Amino acid sequence: MNLRLAEQWRIPVLLAVAAFMFAVVDHTLLSDTDLGPRLSPALALIQALAIMAQLRVPLLGWAVSLAGVTYASAAVHDSLWVDAMFNSYLVVLALVALRVSWRSATVVWVATASLSVVVALMMPQSRPAEVVESAVLTGLVLVAGAALRALFEARRDALAQSRESIRQRERNALLEERTRIARELHDVVAHHMSVVAIQAEAARYRVADPPPDLLASLSAIRGSAAAALDEMRRILGVLRADLDVPTQPQPHIDDLTELVDGVRNAGREVTVSRHGTAPELSAGVAVSAYRIVQEALSNALRHAPGAAIAIEFSYRATDLMIDVRNEPGSAAAMASGNGHGLIGMRERVAMLGGGFEAGPTPEGGYRVTAVLPLDERTTP
Repeated sequence: MNLRLAEQWRIPVLLAVAAFMFAVVDHTLLSDTDLGPRLSPALALIQALAIMAQLRVPLLGWAVSLAGVTYASAAVHDSLWVDAMFNSYLVVLALVALRVSWRSATVVWVATASLSVVVALMMPQSRPAEVVESAVLTGLVLVAGAALRALFEARRDALAQSRESIRQRERNALLEERTRIARELHDVVAHHMSVVAIQAEAARYRVADPPPDLLASLSAIRGSAAAALDEMRRILGVLRADLDVPTQPQPHIDDLTELVDGVRNAGREVTVSRHGTAPELSAGVAVSAYRIVQEALSNALRHAPGAAIAIEFSYRATDLMIDVRNEPGSAAAMASGNGHGLIGMRERVAMLGGGFEAGPTPEGGYRVTAVLPLDERTTP
């Protein structure tokens, strides 16, 4: 049973049960007892209200129902319980057991059994077996209701735990992707800082008799660049701690030819098209473009076996649009996956201040579109 659906239908169902019990109890009391046309509907209404009270105050509803049952028995005075009233009381007990703790349910049963003994003592014509039957029936109803409540709670807790586990996996995937991005950015920044340090060192030899102020400035630039490189190495040490991190150069968008050839050699049809003039891309954009296409291809290989793949690069004035589409694959494969690849791609695009979309196509395939700004804007 869907727990959210059960919550939505709780009030209508209780209303229906209350109305049904009112009609049954009223009709039965009128036909089987001499309570009369005024007292019978009043007692039936009490039981109906006791059922509706389970929405807010289950124990109060139970007490009202028990009082009604006891009054009916005292008024009829020919058996321990009036059948119609007692049956409606069992319904109330079941609802109470669904709402209260085991301890409260036990108190309810003890109170019911004790009152049964008191009522039996007040009615000489009652049989001891009726007291036993009453105790057994009410006990079984309470146990069944409490067990059902425990089952619902277990399912609710399992659902909450499953959702939390999914959120935790997504957070871990996001952190792993951010760590990988940071490692890649380290290599890019470290390269630029090395160039700065080398240029600052070489500049002093390009000027004949450089003034002391210039030498001091160049020395400060070189020192700052060297210090920044040392800090970057420390950061990289933290990022690579306890991880088996490869040390090969970071991939570039120009390396996609080799990646695509590998997919083709695996038997997949892959088409690549380019539009516009490709400018000189910054290292951050070039690495991100490669990773996005790499992950999109991996998704297509996993979730759409045998489907053709199309990759399109559109170089525009201010950005690069990457579009990766695949034709429909098998339903089972398309339904699998945890979405971590999409998290990584979205994080890379967000880092550059671009746009990202991913989702099924009208034909039943899948499409990934990323727009990377060429000026490499970053988000805070």
